[in-house]
Amino acid sequence: MTDQWAGETGTVLVVDDDETVRQSLIDVLATAGIKGFGAGRRAEALAAQVQYEPSAVVVDYRLPDCSGIDLAKELKERDADVPVLLLTGYASLDTAVAAVGQLDAYLIKPVAPAAFLQTVRNALFRRALIIENRSLVERLQRLNAYQALYDPLTGLPNRALLDDRLTQALAGSRRTGSCLAVLFVDLDRFKVVNDLFGHHVGDQLLREMADRLSAARRRSDTVARFGGDEFVVVCPDVGTSGSACRIAEHLLAELARPAAVDGVEHRLTASIGITITSPGAQSSSPELLLRNADTAMYRAKEAGRADWELFDEAMRDRVVERFEVERGLRASIESGDLALAYQPFVDLKSGRVVGAEALMRWHRDGHGTILPVGFLPVAEESGLIAPMGRWAFDRALSELSAWERAGLVSEDFRLWLNVSPHQLADPSFGDEVDGLLRRYDVPSRMVGVEIVEDALRDVGATTKVLRQLREMGVSINLDDFGAGYSNLSWLQELPITGLKIDRRFVSSLDVAGDTRGPAIVQGLISLGHALGLSVVGEGIETAAQAEVLLSMGCELGQGYHFAYPGTARQLWSAPGAVEGRGEEDGSAVEAALAGES
Repeated sequence: MTDQWAGETGTVLVVDDDETVRQSLIDVLATAGIKGFGAGRRAEALAAQVQYEPSAVVVDYRLPDCSGIDLAKELKERDADVPVLLLTGYASLDTAVAAVGQLDAYLIKPVAPAAFLQTVRNALFRRALIIENRSLVERLQRLNAYQALYDPLTGLPNRALLDDRLTQALAGSRRTGSCLAVLFVDLDRFKVVNDLFGHHVGDQLLREMADRLSAARRRSDTVARFGGDEFVVVCPDVGTSGSACRIAEHLLAELARPAAVDGVEHRLTASIGITITSPGAQSSSPELLLRNADTAMYRAKEAGRADWELFDEAMRDRVVERFEVERGLRASIESGDLALAYQPFVDLKSGRVVGAEALMRWHRDGHGTILPVGFLPVAEESGLIAPMGRWAFDRALSELSAWERAGLVSEDFRLWLNVSPHQLADPSFGDEVDGLLRRYDVPSRMVGVEIVEDALRDVGATTKVLRQLREMGVSINLDDFGAGYSNLSWLQELPITGLKIDRRFVSSLDVAGDTRGPAIVQGLISLGHALGLSVVGEGIETAAQAEVLLSMGCELGQGYHFAYPGTARQLWSAPGAVEGRGEEDGSAVEAALAGES
């Protein structure tokens, strides 16, 4: 017999009207360390079950006041898990059949002590297994219930429990007439931590930030993990919006403290959006509060991060407008409401058009023509910039191909297209451009891309794409140079071929008494030429500005002084656009300018 079986002990009730038999069985149990006690009648057995709660019952088939099977049924009704063993002097099949459903085993008298003991032990072991299994099930049920309501990484309430707590907080606010604040907390640039140090470090930092939020909250507040690196703090009875803002400032300070993981110190910041109900919160709902707080949080991100913003109705209007813009843009990609306008690049010395920039326009139904500033930020945030960018490249190269076949473009003409950070972060972007160049049979020397400095924040993600474009023969201009962070190392590390001086500096060239602006422009031109880069002055609005740029050595210019962005026909009608062009086929030119290919 194994130790496992030997270790199954418990208390056993022996029910037999024969005291000698009863005592002998109790003595056999005692030899195995199992405590036994006896009863001679039904009433005694039922009383003993209540008093001693036996782990098993041995009952004789024939008792003075009932049958053993009937007693077994009563015992089971009181304790369904208790095993009942029947002692009988009848080995007939009828006895076994009658016992089905009521008994766990039965023994034929006279029973050998070893067989009796083994049967009891088996019954005790089965009961122990039943109880253990039930305990495991209960623990699993509790675990599942916990996991359904709490975040497994941080131990904070999850979104399901947050909804419940927020609903309760709103109900309490209505009862007491108090104000309720909801703070939406988002860690700034947390993706960079995961990318640089791995999710192991990121998870540890998330747990640390969750612990800090929990420690910094008021006792009545609820901190929940909303998802990813986002948390929500529900603050009942805040009194005023000023109180909610002070809570946000306290949380920001706690989150900004350095956190060390694996010997590396990390400094995280967060952006917090705050919304607060009116007293009594009669018109609020959990969904509305979370949406408003989320909106305010994104406004904090846009304003520079590491700060808080308080939601107001103007934000709501902007959200509605943004939604309408996004929905309209999605439809416009398919409906043909997008168009390209072209603004020429002019050789400042000769006045000849040597290139053009393709600028996107949106003919929005009911709103007229929308300039990029009115829709590109939404396109960037929503991810629509990728399909819109593909459309722009396809349309521009298609028209460039038609212009070339019609003899409109000179050998040194170059069409420039703006490229967003999202496009540069796509490893397949270079292959897409290469495919379009091949499709429309356009020489790569006639194509250039313009990128802004913000696109270079993550140099590693863009270098490969930019180098691929340059190897293909595509030129690369750094747009708005001097207006951003102007990391000069980019000019050395990246395959940039030209600089566009920001219009704010160009506008200073004909301002009386301004010496700093012209000095900056001269310095930028000299820097570009020293690095072997072409230089474009953008935003030229007066002849005086163009003359000063030319005197400084700037070779190319762009701006309203030369031409406004317009159609292809307007581009080729601009002064200097046709100079040096050969005798072209008039019908081919008309077809090209009409957008036919």
